[in-house]
Amino acid sequence: MQKEIEQIKVNLVCPLCNKSISEMWIATLDSVIGIRYAYICGECKNLIRLSKEKFSSLPNSTSFLFSTSATTE
Repeated sequence: MQKEIEQIKVNLVCPLCNKSISEMWIATLDSVIGIRYAYICGECKNLIRLSKEKFSSLPNSTSFLFSTSATTE
């Protein structure tokens, strides 16, 4: 298993700590189930999102942090 981490500059509000963040960490995790990307807040150090996709440029909103899923009632 191989791990890499990089820091990117953003202009977002963390959905967990509600603080304005200027940097986010992206950890690349390579394992037997494939490559996953962990997005970590630069302020509170909490995991914001785990994804199969890597976002090279992030929008100035938190909409990318939440995946849309269908709900059944």
